[in-house]
Amino acid sequence: MSTSEMWRTNAITLFLMICLNLGLFSLENRVAWLVLGLLILAGGLYLSFRQGMAYGHEACGLLESVKRAEDPESPAHGQLDEKVIRRAWSVRTGVRAALVFALPAYLIGCAYIVCSLLNVEALVMPLRLISWILAAPYWPCVLAWTYTFDRLTGSVAAVLMISPFILPAATFAGYMQGPKLWAKSEKAMAEGKRRAKAKSRVVRKKRVPRAQKPEI
Repeated sequence: MSTSEMWRTNAITLFLMICLNLGLFSLENRVAWLVLGLLILAGGLYLSFRQGMAYGHEACGLLESVKRAEDPESPAHGQLDEKVIRRAWSVRTGVRAALVFALPAYLIGCAYIVCSLLNVEALVMPLRLISWILAAPYWPCVLAWTYTFDRLTGSVAAVLMISPFILPAATFAGYMQGPKLWAKSEKAMAEGKRRAKAKSRVVRKKRVPRAQKPEI
């Protein structure tokens, strides 16, 4: 998994969640937005987690190739491209990809909070609009306490500070399942090969012609 792939996947998921939540907000039905918004959020996090699992499994396959290429006795020694090596599984890669996606929205939220506290009127409105849209999928989480977001409150600040990390964290959590998924798939392949060999031995035994008894 590369950082750009994770960023693109999370960006598409976030865009779809934003569009759906803006549609629910336009209905001006608080209960509908609360219930359906939470369902959309849960679905988006689940899809991100599953996508992260796929990335993690693929990255572990590349990691095995990298390990073989590092063996001086291997025919593949020194043959891998640097781009392939960077895509191999590592905790650092997962953390970096999550932060690259989360930090822009987080910094925009911080800028809005600072400008609101300092009464920088020229920047408050545009920053509020951008940060509000970026956090749209997460507003249903605080609808039980507030329905207006035109002023800075504790719940609004909490959403702006926490929400940028939620979606990439779900993808990262799935990515971290990569080694376990890879070990499971390798075990399944090894068991499949053993069963195939055992089956082939049985078939060969059945095909052995019986010796004909001499006629009397």
